[in-house]
Amino acid sequence: MIDLLLIHGTVITMDPNRRIITDGAVAINGDRILDVEKSEKLLQKYEAREVIDCTHHCILPGLIDVHGHGGHSMFKTIAMESLDDWMPIMTNTYKHFVTDEFWYFEGKLSALERLKAGITTGVSVLGSMPRSDDPVFAINHAKAYAETGVREVICTGPCNPPWPHSFSRWINGQRMMKDVTYEEVLKGAEAVIEALNHSNEDRTRAFITPFVIVTSVEPSGPTSPAKLHSLTEHDLYQAKKVREIARKYNTRIHSDAFGGMIHLAVKDWENALLGPDVHLQHCRGISFDEVKILAETGTNVSASPGFSQIHARTPMIELLELGATVAISTDGTSPSTAFDMFQAMRKTQFIHQAAHRDEYCLPPGKLLEMVTIDAAKCIGWDDDLGSLEAGKKADVITVNMHQPHLTPEFMHIHRLVHQAYAADVWHVIVDGRVLMKDRTVCSVDERSVLAEANEEADETIKRAGLERYMKQSKYFWGHTRTYGDGMDHSMEEPAGEKEEQK
Repeated sequence: MIDLLLIHGTVITMDPNRRIITDGAVAINGDRILDVEKSEKLLQKYEAREVIDCTHHCILPGLIDVHGHGGHSMFKTIAMESLDDWMPIMTNTYKHFVTDEFWYFEGKLSALERLKAGITTGVSVLGSMPRSDDPVFAINHAKAYAETGVREVICTGPCNPPWPHSFSRWINGQRMMKDVTYEEVLKGAEAVIEALNHSNEDRTRAFITPFVIVTSVEPSGPTSPAKLHSLTEHDLYQAKKVREIARKYNTRIHSDAFGGMIHLAVKDWENALLGPDVHLQHCRGISFDEVKILAETGTNVSASPGFSQIHARTPMIELLELGATVAISTDGTSPSTAFDMFQAMRKTQFIHQAAHRDEYCLPPGKLLEMVTIDAAKCIGWDDDLGSLEAGKKADVITVNMHQPHLTPEFMHIHRLVHQAYAADVWHVIVDGRVLMKDRTVCSVDERSVLAEANEEADETIKRAGLERYMKQSKYFWGHTRTYGDGMDHSMEEPAGEKEEQK
């Protein structure tokens, strides 16, 4: 007697042969996939405690979102009228105005959204820049994901200089501000990795995550080649310490990179944050020289689609053609990005087809690989995740194709990539446990999660004075463009912004 049998679906295995099995089935026992074959064969071969009829459904491996942010789910669309100031507004909020409990309630909301989108593994960088001055934030976030049942890679590490850095904790409603040294945030990150890596029956992992791989250049976009001189002492020290922590805990390195950083990083041959154990998000505006470095070093790359790709593109096609592993991420969910991997695939395809003026770039099969098996490789988890194969972890989703926008039922991968949405995910299984059945979440009380998230978000918004970033500008209706004079700048700056600017 086995635990679970999914039958009569179109099984998209993503195995090495990329098998697609019509009227297929997946047999699950414990936390592992036991068999993947025709329904007729597996019904004859196994008796199961639970059978789920997947007629009119695609059965495929759980989607993997290799880069997103813990915290952002509470602040969707805030400061969208002031996008130039979005990063400092959010960074200041995370540093000074969130409670310890915030990370638990936000984690529940984030995990729930990912679960309902068919994301069975999600990477979470804590805050807009990683925050690791105390391990409690990451521990609370990981606890929320564990309770929801979704796999999480929690990412913490140091943000950029100058040091020491000012952070706040809220204890019994009182704000406690402290200057924190670089060494203290490294110790905090170590404590997170020690507590969480391979915990929760290995559904939780923890990576060491400096904000960027080189701190002395532009941190959120490419740097002009004329300004690329040499690595600073802090750049060299950070790479050395990150490498030491990764080796000590046998974990991986995750960070952001932009044009120019890779050119500089490779100069530090001993400790460069490049290689098969490194996963770099964004890589926008990198030169072809840097593309070759990433491919030659086996560095894993991910990127999310968005307007910033127009200014400085991630050269996905070039990286792929040189043999690099490249994944699609959401970078969600703030200010305006959902945890919807189906939309992310479509947007990615459109951006790169437009950039290359070639509508044949990134065919649907490649896009699906980039959110399943290639994504698993990107985070070093492809031994267990990313495809439906006997012996791998039972992370499985189904997509309900019996809907007007997905009918008629043929060319299933084209349908999924071009026309499906997160809301079409019907069943979600992680580690053999059914977390969502018939679109109803089984692992947590969805209404309670939403109510608690709303309450915590409202309190945080008031505490941080974010209400002024939630107003419509005078150019909102009837205009084709927004300008800075459309916002009300008369309000006092929230406490904390002033401290940060001193």
